[in-house]
Amino acid sequence: MTDQDELKTASQGPATRARFLVLTLLCLVAAVAYISRNAISVPAGLIQKELGIDSLQMGWVMSAFFWSYALAQIPSGWLAHVWGTRRSLTAFAILWSIATALTGMVTGFWMLIGVRLIFGISQAGIFPCCASTISKWLPHARRGIASGLLGSFMSIGSAFGAFSIGVLLAGIHTESINLPGIGWRAIMYLCAVPGVVWAIVFYYWFRDRPEKHRGVNAAELQIIRGDEVETPEEQPKDERKNEHGEPTPWGQILTSFSMWMICGQQFFRAAGNIFYMTWFPVYLQKARGISLASSGLLTSLPLLTFVIGNFLGGVVVDWVLQRTGSRRWSRQGVAIVAMLGCGLCTLCAYFVQEMTLAMTLISVSMFFAGLGGACGYTVTIDKGGQHVAPIFGMMNMMGNLGAALLPVIVGVMFKAGLYGLVLILMAGIYVSAALCWMLLNPNGTVFDETRSGRA
Repeated sequence: MTDQDELKTASQGPATRARFLVLTLLCLVAAVAYISRNAISVPAGLIQKELGIDSLQMGWVMSAFFWSYALAQIPSGWLAHVWGTRRSLTAFAILWSIATALTGMVTGFWMLIGVRLIFGISQAGIFPCCASTISKWLPHARRGIASGLLGSFMSIGSAFGAFSIGVLLAGIHTESINLPGIGWRAIMYLCAVPGVVWAIVFYYWFRDRPEKHRGVNAAELQIIRGDEVETPEEQPKDERKNEHGEPTPWGQILTSFSMWMICGQQFFRAAGNIFYMTWFPVYLQKARGISLASSGLLTSLPLLTFVIGNFLGGVVVDWVLQRTGSRRWSRQGVAIVAMLGCGLCTLCAYFVQEMTLAMTLISVSMFFAGLGGACGYTVTIDKGGQHVAPIFGMMNMMGNLGAALLPVIVGVMFKAGLYGLVLILMAGIYVSAALCWMLLNPNGTVFDETRSGRA
């Protein structure tokens, strides 16, 4: 629904704005989740020293999260589909908060591994739940910016968590203030609190569908649904069945070419993006001769442009849809331009020796990567029909498998001394994502596609 359509509701009185609070709660849970998820990164050295584990073991600790997170995507998406977002996301938030607190109680390597595996399982359902909620609570023309905001708040949570945990560890020492730092175990206990508070507020206020929320009037429901049904009694029978856990048609999903292209673009995008969160500082040090301190500062630049790209990507996706009325231009067109732009800038950076220009190109490439993120989330919501949560879970699983494999591949390259060539690999990865987008049909759902194939 466009802004002009929203004006048509004036005759029904001012529309309530519950949908904006829903989006705010989703953005907050993304930020809170990433604070908890990355809480061990800053005090990693202190944890290693106290528990007596080496760097290789700490690497396994870091990777444990991604493996359980990836493999739990589809089961958690199914659970979100059966239970609904209200119950599922509340349970997930409480479980990862417990895992955060348990991190402060660990006594050795294997206990820490176990806690990280629980972390991955408990956080796997966040974004399938969020995607399902966006599909029910926001009109088609607002799903892009919602997806962009969700992606941005993930990075905001990571940045805020790293900064605040660093301050808590070091303390504050100025001429007027002298507050000593606190231990890493106490920090884990503190990081467990926001998730529990959020879960209580969310469960009390939220409802799975706007039709069931007391804070949503007819005018707001018309904005959300447009010309679709407005009351539970008027819902189509298949939608009412879906609310009670209609079985997910996995046969149709797994035989959908569009579904595999959605998974493919996510696999390549996530693999490319994770490079900047893992090996990029080492690349700067080894391939570019940058000092350890400077590499940390320079690493923050592409991460910052990624956040900006994520937000603006949502704005652009919605704007193009409103201007053209075409999902091909809005979802597919923007994504192809973004992925090709990302690959081209990365490739050019490989041939540039001057550091300022090279970092500018790399930062612009990550801006394009963020721009494409909103497209990936939005098209998955569109194509999911009445089964957004499990489909989003499958897409996100493939992305996290890519994120888990890429550091291993780059590690092999770096061990062989092929530091500079990693940018060629990154460029190829993003071009592969663009190819997936070229082959993807953004219209209809994955179920329409398989039905037409049987007809």
